[in-house]
Amino acid sequence: MSDTQQVEAVTIETAISPLSKAEAWLAQATDRVEALASQYRVPDSIEDERAYKDAKASRASVRKDAKELDDERKRMTREMDDALKKFRTDVKRVLEPLTEIDAAYKEALDAYEERWGQQRRQELADAYEEYAPDLVPLVPLDRIVARYGSETGKGWLNRSTNIEAAKAGLRGAIDSIALGERTVEGAVDPEDAEAAKADYFSALDVGAAIQAAQARAEQRERVRRLEEERRAREEEYQRLRAEKEARAAEEAARQASAPEPTPYEPPRVLSREEAAAEWAATTPNMPVPSPLREHVADTMGQPEAGKVPPYIMCAYGSRADADAFKAWCELREIKPTIKPTGGSVYRITRK
Repeated sequence: MSDTQQVEAVTIETAISPLSKAEAWLAQATDRVEALASQYRVPDSIEDERAYKDAKASRASVRKDAKELDDERKRMTREMDDALKKFRTDVKRVLEPLTEIDAAYKEALDAYEERWGQQRRQELADAYEEYAPDLVPLVPLDRIVARYGSETGKGWLNRSTNIEAAKAGLRGAIDSIALGERTVEGAVDPEDAEAAKADYFSALDVGAAIQAAQARAEQRERVRRLEEERRAREEEYQRLRAEKEARAAEEAARQASAPEPTPYEPPRVLSREEAAAEWAATTPNMPVPSPLREHVADTMGQPEAGKVPPYIMCAYGSRADADAFKAWCELREIKPTIKPTGGSVYRITRK
């Protein structure tokens, strides 16, 4: 073809001008900074108040000069940013026809690749159904493809892999799955086999399925031991409870068969006349001892029913008095304590 296509030139002066102006400003700013810097003399040290004030004024002047230049720099930077933004917009507008054509090609290519991928998946699904129909409901094709058929450059869904090679890879994967199933089944307890195979089919990982089965077996053993311990504790509790109830029944039977206890009857309190008469009747040949005659009625008060009598008797006398008192006490089944005084006076103290 000898036709000559006329192309209109597009100037980009708006994008280049700010750069040129920036370069020119930068050269001018360099000269200005050198001239301004030559005007300042920074002292080695400040020795007095006057020098201090001069230094502060000079520093303020330097900062003002720097700010003026930096403000100019900011203004030029905004101009350059605006020019660059406009340049990018112009480029996008210029490239838009080509961009639209590229998008149209991509849409068509994507649609074709989608149809091709669906067709390849259907061909693999048919081969799967024909080779291992019993495995189809247990392991979806996508899981097998993800586990075995996604190798880079050799994937079963790659356009570079022909269908026969993809089918051969699928059959090999199915054989590997069958081997993995037998391995898992032989490595776990029979009661865990079904659950272990279900784990294997869900992830196609032999090691993970075996580990999960072992974990279940260990958990089951822990539960069994805990249940045995619980039953042992329950049996021991029931045994101890039965023994306690038997002892209680025996004690109740023993108490029921025991005779009624004889109620306490406090000793009869005698008056002086009654004590003297009783003494004369029981010891007709002995005179009534003076300690007994004087104190027996006063020291024996009426005890409270059901309690030990709250009184104590104490008397001083001769040996004959002591023998007579002892005989009197024995007659009433009272055990007296009789001691020689040795010339000392005894006092009764509470213990």
